[in-house]
Amino acid sequence: MRHDTEAYLALRRFATALKGNSNVVGVYGMHGDQGMHVWVVVDSLTWDSEEEIFSAQVENDPDFWLVLHPLGSVDEVPADAEKIGLSLVG
Repeated sequence: MRHDTEAYLALRRFATALKGNSNVVGVYGMHGDQGMHVWVVVDSLTWDSEEEIFSAQVENDPDFWLVLHPLGSVDEVPADAEKIGLSLVG
């Protein structure tokens, strides 16, 4: 993934917005045919946790839409998705 693209920068901004969420285990990204796909792995996948993820996208970067995939397990993340280190953002 090119780290200087607008999509990657939007991914970094989104990961920064999720950094304080203790339920988030990991954020992974991959540029695909339909834009930047982002897999957000959480400890407990509930309606509330999904709402927090989508709200973070809307509040943080309303002009650049990411394709979000909330997941309850890291095993569901595609093998070629890049992990975004939450300790390195923001």
